Amino acid sequence: MTFIRKNQFVRFVALLAIVMTPILAQTFSSGSTGADGALSLTTPGTYVFDPKTFTPPLNPSGDGIFNFTTITIGSGVTVKVTGAVFNTPVVWLASGAVKIDGTVDLSGQNAFSANNTTLRTYSTPGAGGYPGGYPSVGGNPAGPGLGPLGGPVGLDCNSWSTGGGVSANQFAVPLVGGSGGGALGSNSGGAGGGAILIASSASVTGSGTIRARGGEWTSGTGAGGGGTIRIVAPTVTLSGPLNAGGGGQGCQSGASRGIVRIEAFTVGSINIEAGNLYTATPYGLYLSNAGLPSVKVATIGGNPVAASPTGTFTVPDVTVNSNGPLAVAVQATNVPIGTIATITFFSENGPDQVVQTTPLAGTLAASTATASVTLPSGFSKGFIKATFTQ
Repeated sequence: MTFIRKNQFVRFVALLAIVMTPILAQTFSSGSTGADGALSLTTPGTYVFDPKTFTPPLNPSGDGIFNFTTITIGSGVTVKVTGAVFNTPVVWLASGAVKIDGTVDLSGQNAFSANNTTLRTYSTPGAGGYPGGYPSVGGNPAGPGLGPLGGPVGLDCNSWSTGGGVSANQFAVPLVGGSGGGALGSNSGGAGGGAILIASSASVTGSGTIRARGGEWTSGTGAGGGGTIRIVAPTVTLSGPLNAGGGGQGCQSGASRGIVRIEAFTVGSINIEAGNLYTATPYGLYLSNAGLPSVKVATIGGNPVAASPTGTFTVPDVTVNSNGPLAVAVQATNVPIGTIATITFFSENGPDQVVQTTPLAGTLAASTATASVTLPSGFSKGFIKATFTQ
């Protein structure tokens, strides 16, 4: 504070300095190598995103991380990214622009009814999500939803099964989809929504839809939890709906809502249809250099399992001729050493069987384990899972 006495003359000499500072555009690199070329789907129709159907096949390492130059999903195009193809979340990296005017769909399958063993199975999640519980058939009971917060059977109000929860955090790191809802009686639970990261060094724009919604419930079963949608680029403008909601449920408010996270320096129009929205500026993708975790059955009774097994009771993925114990060989990537996997077998001519593998041995990048199972004649279907913390 300055006091000036009356009648005192004060002379101010001001020196003004103007500093010219250039305004620099903020940048972000997705890290894409461009090895998978351009993803361009512009002819209207529905496509299942399966890297093995491209020529040459995309992402030969199979880690679920795709390195594109640009991504274009045209109007009238629906791209389904399903857990029937991937047992990991999906990461789309682009060195150039991403334009989505169609639909990218990672929604979980709705609950369904099964009246015979052939129909008895888990519901299918979006890629990176978790299945809904399997229905009861004959003397085999209904099962809970899978995932870190899978819904149990018959514990909700009115003894309904519980909807799947969401274990993803606000940072969407690690990238994970929604858990499945519990089954009830002859009805399955709804499957969890999937998980996708779309990152561009240029921009992500468009008027299309990105959906990772949990599957709906039926007849007292639990709905699937919502998935995760993470978008990272210098500029993001998506005027179409983004939906990571949980499936609805009559007895309660529904399965948990998933995550929509937008990271950009410039955020334009964003239309959140369902899900918990978080925004930030780009910093890092936090992708493991080793890739995403996965576990699979490689052989049964010495017979190799197809890289993409159908898991149906129509055409077998493996044919074995033995009435005795069958050796099951398991392979895993980026699953902690010592983890014990669980394999559930549904058989059309026998009771359910749950077997555990030996602890995974090897390295984090490539480990193996074994198990043994005796299967009845006819068709059997197996599902493998590994539970661990990182």
